[in-house]
Amino acid sequence: MFKTDTLIIGGGLAGLAAAQALQGKKDYLVAERESRPGGLAATLKKGGFQFDYSGHLLHLRWPETTRLILGALGSNCARIKRDARIFAHKSWTPYPFQANLSGMPARVKAECVSGFLAAFNARKPAPDGAEAFSAWTRRVFGEGISRHFMLPYNAKLWQYPLGRLTTEWCAPFVPLPRPEEVIEGAYGKKSEGLGYNTVFHYPKTGGIGTLANALARGLDGLRLGLEAESVNLKKGVANIRHFGPIHFRRLINTSPLDEFIASAEDAPVAVRRAAARLRHNTVYVLNLGVKGVQSDMHWGYFPGAEFPFYRAGIATNFSKALAPRGCASFYIELATSGAALDLASSEAAILKGLKACGLIKSASQVVERLWLKIPCAYVVYNRERAEALPVIFDWLKSRKAQSIGRYGNWKYSFMEESVKEGLEAARNILRR
Repeated sequence: MFKTDTLIIGGGLAGLAAAQALQGKKDYLVAERESRPGGLAATLKKGGFQFDYSGHLLHLRWPETTRLILGALGSNCARIKRDARIFAHKSWTPYPFQANLSGMPARVKAECVSGFLAAFNARKPAPDGAEAFSAWTRRVFGEGISRHFMLPYNAKLWQYPLGRLTTEWCAPFVPLPRPEEVIEGAYGKKSEGLGYNTVFHYPKTGGIGTLANALARGLDGLRLGLEAESVNLKKGVANIRHFGPIHFRRLINTSPLDEFIASAEDAPVAVRRAAARLRHNTVYVLNLGVKGVQSDMHWGYFPGAEFPFYRAGIATNFSKALAPRGCASFYIELATSGAALDLASSEAAILKGLKACGLIKSASQVVERLWLKIPCAYVVYNRERAEALPVIFDWLKSRKAQSIGRYGNWKYSFMEESVKEGLEAARNILRR
């Protein structure tokens, strides 16, 4: 019989951070089903290229997590000033769209600025209760910015009706400029200081997986290739595939919340029903190795219906070491509501889109490709989520279990926040 004080399900950044805080202070075991640590914060090698699972960048804002992350990476870390753009109406303009309309045609600029000012002058307080994203963006940004960017881009990203999508996720991910910033960004200077990610950190070599490997180093309780098939929180037992039962006193879950509740044998019917109401989208990422790329851009957003993808980034503009000399590494993201994607036709449409916006000249420049799938990518914010989470978390608290991280906590967040939640979860256990 295998026993541990704390079982941590998932060896992503949240689980690794929790283990770091427990190391040497409390007995623990991290059960990570993959053969490597990091979860989605991983880097895969193919044909001389190193590809991340999409764009994983470090936005550091809290002292404790900053010390841990930068301490783990040491000298293998660069601080980079953001170069993000939007491609719309056959033109590039800097991010964020609402404060950098200078690249747009005169008609689009006029519609966006006049619509924003009209909305600003008529702006009313937010209504009581949840507000639909489609109503929120028109109330805050006006008709022009909503129609030319906010609505089409977010429809493509979320793959969910924007009249039902709620807005709890918007801060800090959607910058809210002042009227003077909108006007100056359209007719004057570039606005560079808006958004939570104006600067970011990234490993100089090895890709984002370097961080997970550094955090995993020296963790006595990390076990790779262990997948929790079921748990019983009341009995304190988890059944691990090809391993057997593990008995625990405390549990930290970092796996997707809906999947975890489905695996919990003692979850009441009301909790199971609540978890069944949770929704998410799926993201497919096409990683490309490409010759002869000239752009210095880090990533770009694509609201137009003519592009199947919502975002494309150039990872070698974070780190040249991710590709052989003379080559660039692209990551291109497409979202679905969960439906399978036809990879061959999608790749052809992606290459057509990359040519249309000028990032490549010919498909013959592509020398490597790797499709990656993120089954649970962005969790959907809706009325059902708001109603379900208190039911689920109240039950978990009664069972002395914590569910943390982007997917365990069922939220839209960034990597540092997952690390922060891991440290906090460990502190909760140490205090008990």
